[in-house]
Formats: sequence, C-alpha cells, structure tokens
Amino acid sequence: MTFVEALRLAFRQPPAVRAALARIAIANHQIDQARAAWLPTVGVSSSPTVSYSDRPGQINPLTGQTVRFQNSAFNVDGTASVRWNVYDFGRTSANVRAAERGRDATTEDARTAGLQAVQSAAQQYLAVLGDLEAIESARVSLAQREAHLRIAHGRVEAGAAGPNDEVRAQVDLDAGRLDLSAAEAQLLGDRAALTATLGLDPVHGVEVVRVAPDDLAVDDDPARAARDAMAARPEFAAARFRLEQAEAQRDLARANRLPAITASGSGSISHNEVLSGTGLGGNAYSLGAGLGVSWSAYDGSLSPALRAAESAVTAAQETLDAQSLTVRTLAVQAALATRSARAQLEQAERLAAGAAANLELASGRYAGGAAPLLELVDAQAADASARVAVVRAHVTLALSRAQLLSTTGRLERFVQ
Repeated sequence: MTFVEALRLAFRQPPAVRAALARIAIANHQIDQARAAWLPTVGVSSSPTVSYSDRPGQINPLTGQTVRFQNSAFNVDGTASVRWNVYDFGRTSANVRAAERGRDATTEDARTAGLQAVQSAAQQYLAVLGDLEAIESARVSLAQREAHLRIAHGRVEAGAAGPNDEVRAQVDLDAGRLDLSAAEAQLLGDRAALTATLGLDPVHGVEVVRVAPDDLAVDDDPARAARDAMAARPEFAAARFRLEQAEAQRDLARANRLPAITASGSGSISHNEVLSGTGLGGNAYSLGAGLGVSWSAYDGSLSPALRAAESAVTAAQETLDAQSLTVRTLAVQAALATRSARAQLEQAERLAAGAAANLELASGRYAGGAAPLLELVDAQAADASARVAVVRAHVTLALSRAQLLSTTGRLERFVQ
C-alpha cells in the first residue's frame, strides 16, 4: 500500500468519518424543514354520517294516540382549507439561514473528522517506515559485529589476543541480535496500529512502500503557514459558520416579537339524502377567504430568548477568535518543528559519517593489533548510536512535515 492509498482509505473507511458524513444528510433535511414554512398548508376533511330520529309529536284528537315523527338520512361532506404565511417579518428566512449555516458547519466538521483520520494514518504510516529503517540499521550493526567476532576469533587463534576478546565480541554480537529483535517487534506493533487506523482487520498487516520525496514537500515559513491555515483549516471554517448560525438565530428571536400576516381560505360541499320521513335533501356549498394579522401583545419568553440568542452570538465570536489563535499557533509550531527537525537531521548525518569513519579506522587498528578490542567496541557503539539518531531524525522530520501539511490544510490534497 502506498502512502497516498493509505490516506485515501483512511479518509472514507473509519466509522467516525462515515458518521460525520451521515450528519450532513440530517442537516440538509433540517433545511428543507425550515423552508417548508414558506409553503401553504393544505388540509382536507370529510365526515360521512347516517342519522335516524324518532321523537313524539302531538296527540291525534281523533284516536287519542301520540303521533311520532321518524326520519332517517344520509349525509356526506368535504372541506378543504388553505393557510399561507404571507409575511412573517423575517422569521422563516432567519430560520432557513440558521439551518444552512448549521449544515455548512456540519460539513466542515465532517472534513475535520476525515482529515484527523488522514493525519493519524500518515503518522502511523511514517512510523512503520521508521521501523523499517531501524531494522535495516540494526542489521548493518549485526553484520559489523559478526565481522568483528570473526576478527577476534582469528586473533585469539593466532595468539595475538586473549580469549576475553572473543567472549566480549560474542556478547556484543548478542546485544546486536537483541536490538534487531526489538526493532522487529516494534514494526509488528506499529503495522497492526496502522491497519486498525485504516479501518481494516489488524490481524492482517499491510505492507508499506517508501514515500515519494514530493509527497512531503513543504514550505516551512511560519508566517505563510499561519496564513494558509486560516484559509484552509476546516475547524476555523466551522467556527465561522457557527457564528453566522448564531447571528441568524438572533435575528429569528428578534422577528418573533413582530406580527405575522397570514392568508386563509376554505371551501366545503355537503350532500344530504333523506331516506325516510321528512326533511331537506340536496347539495350545499360554501366558500370563504380572509387575511389575518397575529401579534403577541405580551409573551414573557420572548425577551429572555432574545438575550440568550445575543449571548450565543458573543460566545460564538469568542470561539471563532480562539479557534483562529489555535489554528495559527499549530501551523507556526509545525513550521518551526520542521525547520528544527531538518537541522537535527543534518547534524545527525554529519555525526553518523564521522562515527562510520571512526569505526572503520578502529576496525583496521584492531585487526592490525594496534588497538585493543575496547576501542573497537566503543567505535561500534558510537556508530550504531549515530545511525539510530539518523533514523529517528528522518522519522521526526517526516512526522513534522506531515503535521505541517495537516495544519495548513494541504494534506487534504492526497484524498481529493
């Protein structure tokens, strides 16, 4: 798996990223819900009924019996009504604007989640590459110590050195084997962590390849890094959108204190059929329309709601200022760390070159009998330590560059 492939997989695979993307769909539905207040509300109702009545009437003077009036009828009616907010003094528009800014902030949150996953994958990937370099360095040290053991063995057999030299060379070789085992164990752990970061099964590790030099090319100027971060970081954009959302909610709270003008209309039709007895049958129609104004003359909750909305705007502004400072600070720190790491790498490479030359000289002196084994062991330790320092400096520089790419928003280009 290449560096770019790993980052692209991390951007879409982890559950946290997929959950953040799902929240964007929720925000879009909330916008549709807010816009629905601009549309008319239509209602339809119908109530079919069957009626029967049996009630006493007057007494028949001829028979002396009470005359009863019995009626049965069937009635069906239908009513349609329409209600439409003609003008609400900005309530709906403010609500829609707040929902849209909330959606924009949620989108930036999803970008943040994705880039955090990408940054974590980049760090794990570079750590694995560092482990591979550490293993190569340990193998070089092991090969050197094996060669020195052979030299010590030859000198002991030739009587040019005591048996302690061979024993000490063997101990030094065993220490090198232990260093190699530790480096290999570190690789297994970091490879499993990388696999899990990518959202894959950690049982099956991934093989990585070296990163192309251009992939981690950065401009480590602190001022430019701060400007780029302000323009590209999704955290800052999300904070800005949340400020605009809070301002829209404040406008909504103000509009709630104003009247609303609504238009309404209704129409109905009914049919009545007399099944038995007497009564009126046939169809009846009605139409009606009107324009109304509603206004809360007094509502004790409106003023506290407005003050809360104004406080929310203040809090959102402070959050935006704090986010701006955080984003700029992280970018400047990453740029300075990259500069420092590059200088440390240059110094470590100079130290490694000197240690390698010293080891070569000590090996020749020991082989020729001009130097004791202790001088050779010290030179071996210095060389191994210098090569480890170079490996660490490489990893530190790569991680610093990845951090700088992340803080300036440029790490996103790998997954676009």
